[in-house]
Amino acid sequence: MHKSSASRVVGVLLATALGCAAEADWARFRGPAGSGIGVAPEVPSNLTEKNFRWNTGLPGSGHASPVLWGSRVFTACQDPAGQRRCLTCLDADSGKILWTTWLPCEEQRMHNDNSLAAATPAVDAQAVYIGWVSGDRVEVLALDHAGKQVWRRDLGAFKATHGPGASVMLVDDVLVVTNDQGSADAALHGLDRKTGATRWRIARRSGQPSYATPALRQGKDGREELVVASPAHGLTGLDPQTGKQLWAVEDLLSLNVVASPVLGDGLVLATAGRGGDREGAVVAIDGDSARLLYRPEAKVPYVPSPIVIGRHVYLWNDQGTVSCLEFKTGKQAWSQQVTGPTYASPVSDGKRIFGISRKGELVVLAASPEFRELGRLSLPEGTHATPAIAHGSLFIRTFNRLLRVGP
Repeated sequence: MHKSSASRVVGVLLATALGCAAEADWARFRGPAGSGIGVAPEVPSNLTEKNFRWNTGLPGSGHASPVLWGSRVFTACQDPAGQRRCLTCLDADSGKILWTTWLPCEEQRMHNDNSLAAATPAVDAQAVYIGWVSGDRVEVLALDHAGKQVWRRDLGAFKATHGPGASVMLVDDVLVVTNDQGSADAALHGLDRKTGATRWRIARRSGQPSYATPALRQGKDGREELVVASPAHGLTGLDPQTGKQLWAVEDLLSLNVVASPVLGDGLVLATAGRGGDREGAVVAIDGDSARLLYRPEAKVPYVPSPIVIGRHVYLWNDQGTVSCLEFKTGKQAWSQQVTGPTYASPVSDGKRIFGISRKGELVVLAASPEFRELGRLSLPEGTHATPAIAHGSLFIRTFNRLLRVGP
């Protein structure tokens, strides 16, 4: 499904976004269909602090990305003592905090760069949903738009050296939860979004955990497919309504999987890596034939997810190097050192790419096979969180604040 125009790419991605209504601007991690692409034509490339519409202090710290439904913004925080977590809701127009619902949590082992509030919520017209770990148990809960708990589920044991990180996602009435990790309870879950009841459960081999949030694609027959990436199972396509496996390509991703897979032109691209030695791998498969296409040589992102725009895929790696590859072939167009260390995934309006370093340096690049830097701005503090694009603006979550940048 080749598109020569970036604007047409944006339109198609937004139109297929998880069955959400038009008012759901950015309802999950990386937005519509997990693409990382939204609409922000009035956000200038050469940003300054004058472009902050509002800058609100949050009730706690965290790495969860913001999600939006209508005029409401939701994110997660932890308290300074690390004994409670919350979901908090802000007004998208004013930045005013509307409510905060705190919930207790038990101590857990995690990486120093992780957080009790690392997972991003998902949201629809009825509720906001989140999955996280308390002690050694996976919990999933739904709150209504007033902050009142609707349901809560315990999905079993969790075991991972670096702690939790995967985010939930909605496909129509099914809440997809990935508990792909090292315990005997490792599984993929499809829950009824209204009640939390199990629609389907797929047991997974315990082993190296996957922190990746699945992507959603349409197969050549038009049916929706979940694309799940993990070290133990490689890349897998599932029916989101039943959990039935549609295809699988194993033995692809022997390293840790943190970044979400990305899609385009019927292809699926995934990355895997390891933090300390900067080792990594990229694989691209044909999602219709489940056939490996290429393994490009590139500076691979470990934590940040790639982004596909038109004919190219952009890899913004953990050390701040950005590489542009032809998506169908893996041929490299350019590679440039742009920022310092980075955990946030890049987002785009189809013409520009917005990326933020861990120290809070926001950089704007042209989405082009020729490297062009368009703007740069230092934020008030650092961040590990991926921005959202909604209402024509960027919504940026730093460690302790949420900012609306743009109109």
